[in-house]
Amino acid sequence: LKHWKSAQPQLHCTGMNEPKFAVVIVSWNVKQALLRCVGSLMQASQGTAEVMVVDNASNDGTAVALAHKYPQVRVLPQSVNLGFAKACNLGASLTTAPGLVFLNPDTEVSPGFFSELEKFLAQHTQVGVVGAQISNPDGTTQASVRSLPTLWPLALDSLKLLKRLPWLAPAYLLPTFDYSRSQIVSQVMGACFIVPRNIWERLNGFNENYFVWFEEVDFCARVKKLGLEVWYDADLKLIHQQGQSAKQISYIRRHLMYTRSMITYAKVHLGRSSMLLLRLTSALGLVIMMLVQAFITLIRKYQNGHGN
Repeated sequence: LKHWKSAQPQLHCTGMNEPKFAVVIVSWNVKQALLRCVGSLMQASQGTAEVMVVDNASNDGTAVALAHKYPQVRVLPQSVNLGFAKACNLGASLTTAPGLVFLNPDTEVSPGFFSELEKFLAQHTQVGVVGAQISNPDGTTQASVRSLPTLWPLALDSLKLLKRLPWLAPAYLLPTFDYSRSQIVSQVMGACFIVPRNIWERLNGFNENYFVWFEEVDFCARVKKLGLEVWYDADLKLIHQQGQSAKQISYIRRHLMYTRSMITYAKVHLGRSSMLLLRLTSALGLVIMMLVQAFITLIRKYQNGHGN
């Protein structure tokens, strides 16, 4: 993993030097990744940010490790998993800085992250959401911009065909998007999701009907309806390991959680008929997944028995 190298100034968010940004991180059993994330924030901040971690009932010692290594970071340990949207709203409500930065715990920001963000927001007064240029740990660009979804790509996704047959939905996946150029977009990935506080409060934060997934898509759609802009900033950079929390959940359970949020999005933004159709395709997708997994299990049992 490539790490950003720099000195490690502390965050000093008091009195005469009020923070300009509040970083809200929701964590769930990702202690080591979270410590790297917070370390990168310490390197990047020069008293411009406060950091709030909402820990969703982790059992890996996250809260203790953070308190020991970074006592200046506020940690809110939860007794139950609140979900991503609700935990973000809670963390944001307990901060006061005018800029909100929601980060996944498996990200690491670049040293110039906050100075670039401050400059960008000063130059773009109609912005409602800002996303960053996100890199994989190997330095390759991670796709983080899409169009707002219509029924077609959501149906493909619910059937687990979108990643296998991406050429069926290029208008949604935007495979030729130019990640080297800052531009107005439809939606950005929630791994790095920046919102001016006044816009956040105007929209009452994330919709808590989404436990996880699609809350940022919903928020971008609502920002667009206000006539505000969603921006991708190519000069705002970070590394994202991707999926460190999700991989702890079984494949079938992830499918159920993901499609539940997808159906909620369809109900809110696409209408009742789209929601009903997605319920059908999601059920079919689940049946196909279970049959495939059962087949794989039988093959493995046969191979093990044959090997003996």
